[in-house]
Amino acid sequence: MTKKELSGRLADARHYAAIATAFALPLSTSAQAIAVSIFAVLAIVTLDRARFEATLRMPAAWLPVALFALIALGTLWSVQPTFGLAAKWIGPYAKLLLIPLVMATAITPRQALQIGYGFLAACLILLALSWASFLWPTGPWTWFKAPGVPVKDNAVQSGCFALCAFGLAFGALRIWGIDRRRAVAMGALALLFLADVFLIYLSKTGAIMAAALLGLFLLHLGGWKRMMLVGMPAVIVVAVALLASAPAQRRLAEIGTDISASQGTVGGGETVSTGARLDFWRKAVDFVKAAPLLGHGTGSIKPLYQSLEATRPSPYGEATPDPHNQTLHVVLQLGLIGGALLWAMWIAHARLFLARDMASVFGQAIVLQNVIGGLFNSHISAVTQGMLYCLAVGLLGAMMIANEKKL
Repeated sequence: MTKKELSGRLADARHYAAIATAFALPLSTSAQAIAVSIFAVLAIVTLDRARFEATLRMPAAWLPVALFALIALGTLWSVQPTFGLAAKWIGPYAKLLLIPLVMATAITPRQALQIGYGFLAACLILLALSWASFLWPTGPWTWFKAPGVPVKDNAVQSGCFALCAFGLAFGALRIWGIDRRRAVAMGALALLFLADVFLIYLSKTGAIMAAALLGLFLLHLGGWKRMMLVGMPAVIVVAVALLASAPAQRRLAEIGTDISASQGTVGGGETVSTGARLDFWRKAVDFVKAAPLLGHGTGSIKPLYQSLEATRPSPYGEATPDPHNQTLHVVLQLGLIGGALLWAMWIAHARLFLARDMASVFGQAIVLQNVIGGLFNSHISAVTQGMLYCLAVGLLGAMMIANEKKL
């Protein structure tokens, strides 16, 4: 086997690993970890050094590395009693290193589409199971994580479904003049994904992210007539879904109750009540004031909240390791310097996708979803949401680099 043939086979294996990673993301944390590890190794083995060095000169690539480096350095001033406990908090941010690695990987538009199809295929499986449990509630669903949520949790599922709805809707828009039957089918499927977010098992964060992506899609339609023509049916679908879903109505009612009582209860899976979040954020502000510049060090979040349990107990029932806000998650540990790096990274990624081609629009959706989700959860440090963001930004960023070279 020649060197060229070996390089080609390794590149093919890397591509298959990327598809497997995309397919595993919504379904299995273990499979996701295995697939992305294989992909990362193959990406390093097949890396073009000159391309990688050029990529690292871009703010969209080096800012994630800088944020990760600061997380690692934050162990030096952490309030955690031992270095080992502090070092455990570095791992959730290691996925940031995938962004420049994937951006520097040579990926064709066809390959990117195939990777996207892998993600969509997994979400279609979940969508079918989710709707089946709604239409047949007494079915064999005892193995589900929650009603209508076969695996992981409703925040992950609703976030993935919102992205699928956006992608299918935008794809339908692009091919409307070429293949209207296919466009109608894609649009109908997009509505099914959107309705599931609000109907089956409502996630408050997922619903807000879905609404934000719907707004982004309407902006890309151009003209208020088109916005009304598409926006009204979407709003009707959401409204009907909310009215038809008793769980959704209960969860919406909890918001007002939690805020007025300033005390919440924790539901199943990932859910943390509105009242608990308000409590976390109020305490976080005091923690930031105590160490504004460099924060309290990596891994300091839980010890900080534990220090207030005696006098200001958490509605969560115990000290939280997560303030449920991405900016606070960084600022508590790394101070305003870390927060500035985080937002500089988001801005750099948003600027990377300012064009109106399909890859850029998908990039806008990924960044918007992560920023909006980051207002209510620490999505970058989360296993699935963070991995989805880093891989998608890297993949779409690689396409942007390829497009610039063609120009």
